[in-house]
Amino acid sequence: MAEIDYSRASVLLFDPVHVNQRTTRYALFEIGFRQIECVSSLREFKTTLAETAPTLVVAESSATDADIFNLVRSVRRGEVGVNPFSVMLLTTWSRDTGHIRKAIECGADDVIVRPFSTMFAEERVKTLIKNRKDFIVTSDYIGPDRRKDADRSSDAPPLKVPNFLQATVENDYEALNDANNWIREAREAVTAERLRRLAMRIVISVELQMSKSSQSDGPPVRLDVNDLSRSARELKAQLIKANRREASEVAEALIDQIRALGDGGNAPASALRLIKELAMGAYAAFANGDTLERSKDEIGRTVTNLRKRLQAKADIAQRRAEIEAEEAARAGDAGETGTADDAGQDESAGIKRAAM
Repeated sequence: MAEIDYSRASVLLFDPVHVNQRTTRYALFEIGFRQIECVSSLREFKTTLAETAPTLVVAESSATDADIFNLVRSVRRGEVGVNPFSVMLLTTWSRDTGHIRKAIECGADDVIVRPFSTMFAEERVKTLIKNRKDFIVTSDYIGPDRRKDADRSSDAPPLKVPNFLQATVENDYEALNDANNWIREAREAVTAERLRRLAMRIVISVELQMSKSSQSDGPPVRLDVNDLSRSARELKAQLIKANRREASEVAEALIDQIRALGDGGNAPASALRLIKELAMGAYAAFANGDTLERSKDEIGRTVTNLRKRLQAKADIAQRRAEIEAEEAARAGDAGETGTADDAGQDESAGIKRAAM
């Protein structure tokens, strides 16, 4: 087992509260880190991230959660900094499950709830060194793959990404010397998978809309034109970034066709088919002729699962309406036959309030 020397690694620590920043810095120093740069403003944090390549990023998220989460997403998308695969550890004083879920969903490697001991923090850092999760890429998420094996309905393979924290503290010369190639290859893999996912998102939306005509007894499906438009614009932006001019022109035509749908009401089947073909064509132009054919089964499964969810929601809503109607009917009957109680109130009053 390679010896770990934390002093080789650079750490960027963000915390707007100075006393908490000092506490975290002390814990990192006790673990063995020596190159620790501390910042307390979001602007300075973003600038430092963009201009340097810290081996480990530690950021407090309690007070500035939305900004921190968006910044982590920007790093993962390659919009900020030179390494989208930096090891990023978030800390928080919040025990709110919604906050912690958002911290996890932004693409951070780990989240530690304060207060924590130095020993606990070191164990989490060691996990990021020795057992860092592979990444997963979807149309709206890039980060550690936290799906359980049993939950995997997607054929998207987890991606092995560079772990410079491990390479640095273990002094892996080969990995460090090949750093640029390592990042470039991982970036290309992430870009290709993200483009595939964006095209699939559009195709799945269209398939779901078109399939409703063959299931007249199913729940109503409204085409989400805004989501289609966002996905198409992101598809074009990624293609331009990848320097694929012809593919980006196909994506521009796709955007025009989606815009022509208006609010999506009564969208003609011919227009939907064209949108589907353009989405698939944009990806094929990027992938040098490779198509979404390998994703056909996954698209079919996703459409089927979405229909089941929509049907389940429709069934729940219908049952709730039936229950409310039954309760209203019972309350009405009680109002007709009820007598005043000892307090001078109609017995049905409590039933009516309970039904509201």
